[in-house]
Amino acid sequence: MRKLLPALPLVLLAAACGGTATTAGQEQVVVRISDPGNSGFLAAAKKDGSLDAALAKVGAKVKWAGDFSVFAPAAQAINAGSLDIATGSITAGVTALAVKPSFKIFATVPPDRAGEGIVVKNGSPIRSVADLAGRSVAVGHGGTSEYLLLKALQTFNVPVEKVKRVYLQPSQTAPVFGSGEVDAWSTFSTFLIPAVTDLDARILADGEAIKSDNYVIYVAADKLLQEHPDVVKALFAFIKEGSAKEIADPAAYLNVFTRTGPQAVQGEQKDLVVDIQKKGKPAQAVTAPEIAKYQDVAKFFLDQKVLTAPLDVSQHVVDVTTLGEATS
Repeated sequence: MRKLLPALPLVLLAAACGGTATTAGQEQVVVRISDPGNSGFLAAAKKDGSLDAALAKVGAKVKWAGDFSVFAPAAQAINAGSLDIATGSITAGVTALAVKPSFKIFATVPPDRAGEGIVVKNGSPIRSVADLAGRSVAVGHGGTSEYLLLKALQTFNVPVEKVKRVYLQPSQTAPVFGSGEVDAWSTFSTFLIPAVTDLDARILADGEAIKSDNYVIYVAADKLLQEHPDVVKALFAFIKEGSAKEIADPAAYLNVFTRTGPQAVQGEQKDLVVDIQKKGKPAQAVTAPEIAKYQDVAKFFLDQKVLTAPLDVSQHVVDVTTLGEATS
């Protein structure tokens, strides 16, 4: 999965089955949402209360909670019944969907091709994806990072067995890459941008060159979808509008709470975030073309032996625009 930069949509988390609280004699669904940090439309919503206002119309309210840096633990938390809503990437999503999930995809964002790819050090002799043959590349197992590398090797006709994959946790990778222990790093915006601005790296091949189909996905627990579809629809409307506003003016959604300190995005990093954000697209409902792209990713992972069995992604998608409507 990718956990996006603070400037991008962050993980959404909700209480299982929508916990309740009583306000003025009425029960409200309590929606726990991952703390958005210092940037992004959710940070702005936390500051001005706009998401609470939107959810109040459907008898719900926000409770800002913890954080997830990757999709896998968020998916596990949903399956365990402690979360209702999360966001990640379809490349991390298909591996989670392959293990009997208790959630479905209800919204999506087209691939962030400018903010994902493979990076190498500026002084590296590696000038093309073909030059990765005989080299080592840092990746995370079974998600966006591994997908981007395997997709790049396929796109540029490099035999997979010619490239050594070094599996690392996200927190381990920056120091390993920075010290030169690996030749390249396959990664996404949360880590790619600091690599370029702070670790003397350059982008060898971005998502566009790789031909990435790495959509962002928003998922909701089955129980929430069944018992509170109106809450999910309200969240979707807010996410759709908020993501569009942020793309139109990314700089306005940076450094919402503080302009200094480790959470602040400044200087070269700020310029790069804004440039990437402007190339993005807002969240949308999932339609047949997106499902087909998801299926391509699932088949690709099966072919690459990341998945061990076929996966029908269409069984794990809902049409958010018709949630709660009676079916004949």
